[in-house]
Amino acid sequence: MNIEEEAKVGNDENEIDPQPTGQLLRRAKSMTAASGRDFYCHDQEIDQMIDECAKTDEDSSKTWTRMFVERFLMNKSWYFPGKDKANGPNLSRAYAYYEHFTLARYLSQDVSADHQFIRAAPGESSVKTNLYSPFFTRESTLGEFGIGVGLYFTMLRLLAIALILAGLINIPNVLYYTSNEYSNQDNISFFAKGSAICTLEEWVVCTGCTKDVQPGSEQAKRYAVSVDVDVDVDVGVRDSETEFALRNLCPRPELAQGMVHFSSLVTLLVIFWLLGLYEKQREVIFDEGKQTAQDYSVIVKNPPPEAYDPEQWKIFFSQFSEKQVTSVSVLLNNHQLLSKLVHRRVLRNNLKAYLPRDFDLDEEDLVRQHISMFLKEQEGEKRGICSLLCGCTFIPIFRCFGYFLPPDVIVDRFYEVKDEIKELLKKKYEVVKVFVTFETEAGQRNALDALKAGKLVIMGNLIDQMPPTTIFEGRVLHVEEPPEPDTVRYLDLHVGTITRYVKSITTLLLTLGIVIGCGVLVQVTRRNLGSQYSAYLTTAFNSIIPLIVKLLLFLENHPDESKLQQSLYLKVTIFRWVNTALLTMWFTPFTSTISAGKRDIILTIKNVLVAEMWFSPALRLLDLFGNVGKHYFGPRAVTQDSMNLWFQGTPYNLGERYTDLTKVLFVVFVYSVWLPMGFFFGAGILLIQYYTDKYCLTRIWSQAPLLGPNLAKFSRRYFFTAALLLFGIFASYAFAQFPYDQVCDPPTGTEKTGLNGTYEVRFLYSNTTEAITVTQDTDMIYCNQGFREWSLGLLSFPAIPSVLKPDGSPSWMTSGQEQLSLIYGWASVVLLSVFVITIFGRSIYKTVVGYFRGVYEPKGRDAQIDFQNVAEISVYIPQFNIGALEFPVIACDVDHVNKDWIGWNDEADPSFDNHNVIFDIPNDGLSRQKHESLVNAETDIVAPVFSLVKSWSRAQGNMDADS
Repeated sequence: MNIEEEAKVGNDENEIDPQPTGQLLRRAKSMTAASGRDFYCHDQEIDQMIDECAKTDEDSSKTWTRMFVERFLMNKSWYFPGKDKANGPNLSRAYAYYEHFTLARYLSQDVSADHQFIRAAPGESSVKTNLYSPFFTRESTLGEFGIGVGLYFTMLRLLAIALILAGLINIPNVLYYTSNEYSNQDNISFFAKGSAICTLEEWVVCTGCTKDVQPGSEQAKRYAVSVDVDVDVDVGVRDSETEFALRNLCPRPELAQGMVHFSSLVTLLVIFWLLGLYEKQREVIFDEGKQTAQDYSVIVKNPPPEAYDPEQWKIFFSQFSEKQVTSVSVLLNNHQLLSKLVHRRVLRNNLKAYLPRDFDLDEEDLVRQHISMFLKEQEGEKRGICSLLCGCTFIPIFRCFGYFLPPDVIVDRFYEVKDEIKELLKKKYEVVKVFVTFETEAGQRNALDALKAGKLVIMGNLIDQMPPTTIFEGRVLHVEEPPEPDTVRYLDLHVGTITRYVKSITTLLLTLGIVIGCGVLVQVTRRNLGSQYSAYLTTAFNSIIPLIVKLLLFLENHPDESKLQQSLYLKVTIFRWVNTALLTMWFTPFTSTISAGKRDIILTIKNVLVAEMWFSPALRLLDLFGNVGKHYFGPRAVTQDSMNLWFQGTPYNLGERYTDLTKVLFVVFVYSVWLPMGFFFGAGILLIQYYTDKYCLTRIWSQAPLLGPNLAKFSRRYFFTAALLLFGIFASYAFAQFPYDQVCDPPTGTEKTGLNGTYEVRFLYSNTTEAITVTQDTDMIYCNQGFREWSLGLLSFPAIPSVLKPDGSPSWMTSGQEQLSLIYGWASVVLLSVFVITIFGRSIYKTVVGYFRGVYEPKGRDAQIDFQNVAEISVYIPQFNIGALEFPVIACDVDHVNKDWIGWNDEADPSFDNHNVIFDIPNDGLSRQKHESLVNAETDIVAPVFSLVKSWSRAQGNMDADS
């Protein structure tokens, strides 16, 4: 089971509250990390703060939900069954916890002249704080939630403005589509007016038009045959003498309409380029304005397997810096051991809920005896209907995955894993990675420059190709700049590149399978119930499937959180792009592209955009899971601690929010030729998303770690540019394929005449008969206009006349349409070439060159600040944040580390022994036992089982610290 999943192992089904009812499993650490401030306190101090806040909070500073509950619901027994219970939990305290610890607040006294609201630490009580306003918080202030969050909201606003501008450019096309010059749209729904829907159609005699049409299929709606024709559902039309097809009479687009649309493409290209420059400027300001451990550190990715001694690494890397090496972290491939230890920690935490305080868990017989007595007491208690229902339905399923375990099972697993740990402690572990932190940025840059080597040199260990001073114990080192300490996934560092790629590709294939399955369900819904219902189903899938993709990511291994976020971003974006836009186009018959049917493309996409405008924001604002927790499970919790657990807010993922943004851009761009009003739809969706997400950020979502600009850069580099590329490519086909009816004039001199009149026909879709009138005197012939047809395939690129209609094939284009196709077709070739060169060319070049020589380019300027002079900075300590534990879990000896550089503190345990799993199972490899004084100055490094970390600082009395 994944460590994140371990946090959810629960209690006995007899309790309504599935979380442990002992110690409050607060998220103080993660919240404080999110605030960027060093603020930790004891349980007692937190309890006192919550009591004080619950009593002193004024109504004007409370959320409206809290005021409503306190005034109207809190005294109702049906809502709060424990309202009269002596010393029971209190809802006012839970809401105080929600508003002061879960939600972000700012320091009232530190509001600057430019109205910047400085973010307060969770639970700040020494000064007055206020909740951020969901409506009036300035965009510049959102940077307090992390530069990535600030860039996200800036991007939403600027892209909405860009879409409005593109929509204004396309107003001539909107007016053209609504005019009688194009088609009569009086009977079209309001939101579909101004689209390319064509209502001018007529039946014509069309030779060969029904040859590939399956009777009863959706494509068959536009075809008929004379009543004397034998029609077989399985075979098709046989022995046909007369075939009929619906022909679109709307005029083809001319150069004027195409150039209006082309102008919007050029405008968006310029805007996106300027947006990229603006964001790059913001990223540089952020990077230079905040010093982090990444600016001072390097990672050795191929250390000698037995190079355990941090002193050796310090001596080697000291040659690259005028000042000292400040910290060395030697990490081992002991992931199995650490996983078991963390699992045992979670089990122990769950077990404490059923035992008296300070109960000795080493006494196995006494523990089992107490748990047995507890279960007997529970057997006689009356169970509520909700408990009975859950016990028969959901809980047995969840227990298959390790959730909601009863206490006797927890006891068994707790002692079983202890025996497994003892066996793992006997194994020998090798060095897998080494992190080295310098006192200066110059030291890091010098090391990266001196140790840069081609991959062939590193893989072949060609020591004769490198200066002798760069060789460590006979090895050419592979050295790079590392991620930030709090983003390193320490349990995944042992996984090789090939294994990571294989697992990522596997989950990608599973995601594609989900895409296909959801696409089939959407298509069935659209066929049976209509496009309006399928649009809501599409929006629902866009909200639900990311949760499934997150579960798939448990199968992957990533060295840091940014890689994990990018993997999530990629998979969710693929799903949303394909599910929302491409499958609609693929499942809809080509001849239904500009038709007015409720299942046809334009109305389907219009319904999707309308649903995205209100349905998706409504789901986020409703916060179903969070509200069920706060208003049902929370009031029924048995202790204050467990009640507060339901008021921890809804976690959010910035990568997922970016996928929503790019999905809107993609849909609007792909269908912009047929639905130019989509630009205004898209702008409206982004503006609603802007204010909805701002409300969620300040009133619903839990605080998250401060994220950098990586996701914004990833979006800009790949997905925004890909959306613009597809804008041009799809537009080139859209203009070239008008009128989407597969009907063409026959070659001159071959047409039949005298065909006008009234015919009794059988419609291929419904197999019913009816009389139709044909006004055209001559016949028509079948011609393949669509790149979605198998005979052409997706390789018919570019969309120029010579490719779409080779020599000898019938022509459907006007001269103006051919000119437009040439312009747009070759423009799409230019866009594709620029995309490949700019996006992948540099990466491919660096990859190829990297095999033959080292590539290193310093980023930004050297701030000339020593590591020890930077406040709120940390070094690379193997540790894990577990949702079910109050503090992170440390997994190495920190006796030789400056405690200020661990990244957090516990005033009640300055040695961090209570949070260090290396003391959980006594073993001979430790320099001391838990809470003992350090006797030996050095740790045994002959065959360690835990990673070794050592730092050198003034606080530790190191003589080199001032050098």
